[in-house]
Amino acid sequence: MTFGRLSHVHLLTLLSLCAFAVTAAHAVGPMDLANHRTRLRLASLPEARQDVLSVQQRFVAEKNQPDAAKTQEVVLVGQIGGMPNVWKETHPDFPWYAGQASFFLVDSKIATQFASHAHAHGGEDCAFCRQLAAKNANAIAVVNLVDAQGKIIEVDARQLLGLKDRQTVVIRGRAKLLAGALLVVDADGIYVPR
Repeated sequence: MTFGRLSHVHLLTLLSLCAFAVTAAHAVGPMDLANHRTRLRLASLPEARQDVLSVQQRFVAEKNQPDAAKTQEVVLVGQIGGMPNVWKETHPDFPWYAGQASFFLVDSKIATQFASHAHAHGGEDCAFCRQLAAKNANAIAVVNLVDAQGKIIEVDARQLLGLKDRQTVVIRGRAKLLAGALLVVDADGIYVPR
């Protein structure tokens, strides 16, 4: 199967490399953890929110333009997980990255479609849902919660901020397109609606 011009195997390799990026991070103590929480949590809902898929599509459309920026500041809204795991071999903890403050953010509209279909057809074991998830892999962004120096924080995002699977969040950060297809955001802020 291909994802844009990348094969499924190439994307798995790229996602594995994202996971190894944590080697640049440092250990987090209790004081650091509290400081990261305070710095990352946004007190109010950011303006100009966009969904994952529209930002990914904009990056893809602009990537071959000579004056296109390689990274851009974005504010994304989406759901943590909410669709079958497309990368079971390399990311068995989907939508989380175990041991680091990273997770997979799914476009809200796509997550809603999966929720309604899963309710009617038995969840993630549905062959149709798994196939549809593979076709919609471009509707997923990797979100890395970063420290003040831009390094991925080396603590599970669930422990860091109490995040949950299928939770809607708004993130603010610097986005780039990895290998021409996968949206990756180094986030310096997150808003969790209550």
